[in-house]
This record gives sequence, structure tokens and C-alpha cells, in this order.
Amino acid sequence: MPESCDVVIIGGGVIGCAIAHRLAQRGTSVVLVDAGQRLGLGASDGAMGGILTQTERSCLGPLSSVIKRSRDAYPQWLEEIHAASGVEVPVLDGGDIQVALDDAEMERLETKVLPQWKNSPFAVERLTATDARSLEPLLSERVVGGFLLPEELALDPRVLMAALATAVLSGSTPIRVLSAVRATGLRTGPRGVEVELHDGRRVSAEQAVVAAGHLSGVFLPRHRDHLFPIKGVAFDVRPPGAVTYPLRHHIFAEITEDGREYFPYLVPRHDGRVAVGVTYEENVGDVTVTTAAIEEIRRGVAALMPKAATWLVGRRWAGLRPGSADHMPIIGHVDDHGRVVAATGHSGLGVTLAPVTAELVAALVGGTAGDREKELLAVVRPDRPFSPAPAPSA
Repeated sequence: MPESCDVVIIGGGVIGCAIAHRLAQRGTSVVLVDAGQRLGLGASDGAMGGILTQTERSCLGPLSSVIKRSRDAYPQWLEEIHAASGVEVPVLDGGDIQVALDDAEMERLETKVLPQWKNSPFAVERLTATDARSLEPLLSERVVGGFLLPEELALDPRVLMAALATAVLSGSTPIRVLSAVRATGLRTGPRGVEVELHDGRRVSAEQAVVAAGHLSGVFLPRHRDHLFPIKGVAFDVRPPGAVTYPLRHHIFAEITEDGREYFPYLVPRHDGRVAVGVTYEENVGDVTVTTAAIEEIRRGVAALMPKAATWLVGRRWAGLRPGSADHMPIIGHVDDHGRVVAATGHSGLGVTLAPVTAELVAALVGGTAGDREKELLAVVRPDRPFSPAPAPSA
């Protein structure tokens, strides 16, 4: 006989775990199926950890209202996870500094990007070169100006996942976790769903949530062409003697040199490390850390913050962001019976959008979506027309 529950979730990353935790809070019985040896070993383990409001280009359009809801929910959400897990997730709240290293880039920011920032529901502050270096003295002398995005946050995704996984596995909530188990099929009908597992077992449920990252298309045939991996490489560095945040902000720049584009992004950690990245390779599904990718990041970091390029390199990694054709998540019912909910395609915004995704999916599953939730769900609805969007910025 198949194992049964109210909701089966395919995927145990930050999105799947956030949804499981929210549903369990409401008394819903959940089976969480994840292929990893432990939860969060996919895209969540490779994330940089920025909770972004404006840095990503996809933040600056219709998705801004969804991001606003998630950003507003973040402090309370982390408190709930802390209470459930006993694991505190340190958060850097200084904001993001986006700088220009030449006049042409500053003009682009002022004429093309600033109007979009001003149309978003978040604050933005213009910085002179002196302002920027007063906030972060290690910035390059090449910096000609920039902008502070004060409402952006940053955290260590591995700590967040440790807290979420502990909350999910704590035993105080009706969640059964099947780790190192690969879902191989999903069938839906008017009475419920059934998930087939690689070992021959089955899980039957009233509803299913597909949060399988870049592999979600396996279970969402109507959206298979809209979903793809976006490979990103990054690595950690540690300033000599650093034992707490070595920078007060996370820092980003777009740099064009010798006909090549670089997107250096520095995210300080609470234990003294700095995560630096990041690369973008759409439709690349391997997690090999290449010398070329490391060198690309080093060049960008050396231009943005020369001192950081000399710091000792620690862990190196590659992750696969779950990309969508327009770089916005796909959240909503996707089958004819109203039994399967997609929660995928977050691109580089999985950590940013985890609280609101959990909230919206719980509302869909429980049939409790109010007018505001319906407005947000309309932005990310699975049946929207997909058109290519510019590549994400961070």
C-alpha cells in the first residue's frame, strides 16, 4: 500500500522545506521527498545568500510586489524558524551597495536603472565615490559613484538550511522526510495524486507540490520548455584575522573590460568569510568548478575590491539555479484537477522568496487565498505568457 498524507512535496531545498514547515504549522500532514542525502544539497547549498529587493533585474518589474511581501515577512519568518529549531540565522542588514567603476556605468545606472528603482516599493540612496568608500573603505579607487539599496539583507544559506531542516525534522510537526529518495513520476486525478519513487514505493496524497528546482520540468510537462538550470560558480575568501562580518554591506557591480562582462558580488558572512561570485551559464547542468570560472570571478573582484582578491580562498562550489524563461518563479496549480501546485523557477531568488512562496502555496493548498494573495499569485501564475527576459544581475 502507498504511504498517504495530505500533501506530498517533491524537493527538499529552501523552497520545499519552507512550504513543508508552513503547512505543518497549519496541521497539514506532509511527506517531503528529496534525492539528497540530507536536505538542502541542491541550489540552496550553492546560493550566495542575498535577500534581494532590487539587485536582480527581475526584481524591477511586476515581481516587485511579491518581493515586497517576502521582504516584509522575513524577520518574523526567521523568528518562527528559530523558535522551531533552536538555530539562530544571523542576518546582515546594512543593505547592498551597487557601484560604478567608470562614468559610462554610472550613467547607465542613473538613466536606465535608477528610474526602475524609484518605481519599486523600496528605498534607494545615491552615493558619491567618497560616500561609497566611507561605507566600505576597501572599495577600489576606480569607483566613481553608486547607490545604496538599504532594504536588502544577506545571510548564510547553509545556516538557513540547517535551521529549516532542523525545524522540519524536529518531530514536533507532522512531516515525514524521505531523504536519498528520488521521485520518478507524478500522477494526478480527480481524487488525488500519487508520486512514484525510485525504489518502487509510492506516496498518495490529496495534493502535490513540485519544488524540485531545475528538475521540476520532469513533473511539470506543460512547463518543461520554460525551466532550465543556470549554473553559477562562487567561492569563499577570508580576510586575515576576521571572526565576524568583515564588510558591512553586500556589494555588487557590473563591469565591462576588454569586451567581456563581469558581475562581481561579495556577500560577507557572520563568521568572517566573504562569499564571492558569481557566474551565469544558462542551460548548463553540471556542477564542475572550472579554472575559467574562478578566474572570471577573480578578475571582477580585483577590479571592485583589490584587497579581497588577495584573501585566502576556502571552499569553492558550483550550483544550479532553477531558471525560468522570464526569470520569475512559477507558483500555482498546473493540472486539470487542481491537485498539483508548482513552486519552482525562482532563478536567483529562492532565498529571497522562500517566505512568500510558502505563504502562497499554503493558501493554495488550503483554499484560503484572499484578495491580496490572489493578486500576488497572478504575477507568478503558471499559465502566464512566457517571454525571454534579460539575464539576472546577481
